[in-house]
Amino acid sequence: MKIIRFRRQDEVNWGILEGETIFSLEGDLYGEFKKGKELCRLGDVKLLAPAEPSIMVACGRNYMGTIKQLNVDLPKEPALFFKPSVTMLDPEGDIIYPPISQDLRYEAELCCIMKREAKNVPQERALDYVLGYTCGDDCTLMDLYEKDGRLVRAKGFDTSGALGPWLVTDIDPHNLAIHGRVNGEIKQDSNTNQMIFSVERIISYISEFITLRPGDVVFTGTPEGGHCPVKVGDVIEVEIEGIGVLRNRVVAPR
Repeated sequence: MKIIRFRRQDEVNWGILEGETIFSLEGDLYGEFKKGKELCRLGDVKLLAPAEPSIMVACGRNYMGTIKQLNVDLPKEPALFFKPSVTMLDPEGDIIYPPISQDLRYEAELCCIMKREAKNVPQERALDYVLGYTCGDDCTLMDLYEKDGRLVRAKGFDTSGALGPWLVTDIDPHNLAIHGRVNGEIKQDSNTNQMIFSVERIISYISEFITLRPGDVVFTGTPEGGHCPVKVGDVIEVEIEGIGVLRNRVVAPR
């Protein structure tokens, strides 16, 4: 099932997408719900990021190819950091290149949206707490990371966390092709089966010390070929098998 969050006639709603047709979502998104009446066509609405997070937690260095690319040691535990919820960007939204940086990079990622409160969740039950999966782009200001030695500015800037285009509820996250493209050119070509720490391991690990709530977002890392520099005017696409394509353009500061 595809679940979308959208704006139509100045109202924001959740819906269920079948083909190009949007149906109402009846019930509780984070509980029991069903497909309701036909509303409109996909082309009649503006898609929004399919999440309403209190927090967004990301896992770095989580693909074997990335470890080899960066020539760093294999992590013993998930390496986590926060992305403020204000970094969240809609599908087709503009990534604003901050004037404080000269080295903006993108990272294609599989993201999980939580459907119920998760605290001290056993790894074998962690996927039961996931509402659905979507594409994410975890942008980085690499020169500021190298300067600061930390990720607050490098990954916490406005528009650095694009999500979309929708949630898919019924896929297995363990074996999905994942691609990152810049202006149509493939920069990342991998599969989620190359993760060092599985989706359920990451969620369980986070829940040991943070309570994840419905709507929260977990980024699961980027494969090799990420950390690719981009410039104003570039179009970034993240495509994940079984989900779809997240597309955003890099623009100059307004």
